[in-house]
Amino acid sequence: MTHIGVADVAGLEAATHTLRALDYEHGGGACAAAVLAQLSTGRRLLGGIASTEVRTRLHVALADLHNLAGWILFDLGRAEAARSHFDSALELAIEAGNDSLAANVHYRLGRVFLHHNAFDEALREFEASGQAAAGSGLELAIVDANLAWTHAKTGASAEAVALLARAQENFAAADAGSAPDWARFFTANDLVAMVGTVHADLVEAGELEHVEHAVTALSEAVEGYPEDMARSRVFCLISLSTTSFLAGEVEEAVDLGHTAVRGRSPSVRPAPPIA
Repeated sequence: MTHIGVADVAGLEAATHTLRALDYEHGGGACAAAVLAQLSTGRRLLGGIASTEVRTRLHVALADLHNLAGWILFDLGRAEAARSHFDSALELAIEAGNDSLAANVHYRLGRVFLHHNAFDEALREFEASGQAAAGSGLELAIVDANLAWTHAKTGASAEAVALLARAQENFAAADAGSAPDWARFFTANDLVAMVGTVHADLVEAGELEHVEHAVTALSEAVEGYPEDMARSRVFCLISLSTTSFLAGEVEEAVDLGHTAVRGRSPSVRPAPPIA
């Protein structure tokens, strides 16, 4: 039986880091095959002999890779396969005692349910994420923003706006340096994008008084995303185009739609920015 050491797990962690960066910049279509191949290789390590410390680290590394695979498959419209990987990630994270990673998996499961309009299930997963986050300000800001988004999808404007305010408070109080790796992606610009997205969904629910908030925040987010964040910028442009159309600015909406198409990335999931 093969002996598994720290170097084996470190190699798996490094591969996951590289593949996540590729997904973040170009979308799931750019790296799905590579992620699944790496996962197949990584899971073989479970059959090896390892110390308790190394095995725990291996479980965390594999949970993280399953988490990435689930997000990528979700990005490609394969929801059932995505949920299977998230379930595996959650099982491994819990076994390793990694509450922060479990919080991240619950959050991503919530996003899957939200995308498919399963709002009760989405709320359940986001709330589970908040409980596992154990008081981390940045994690709680992410959870609150997504809870706000879920309520906005149902047209519950009071709840959505209150949760957005709480997300902004948690973000302002957060210590990014002590936040877990998975939460550090959530920048001030991502929060602005989520503010715009929530108000845009309230506009879609028929509450046109949210148009100005949506347009202002989404426009700021589009300008704030760098070149390597093409996917997030495209999602903001799509939401901005829809909001402009609903506000009666048809020509502006068409122009924004064309801009979004020109900046498309290899993702098939029609959703607002990842957060």
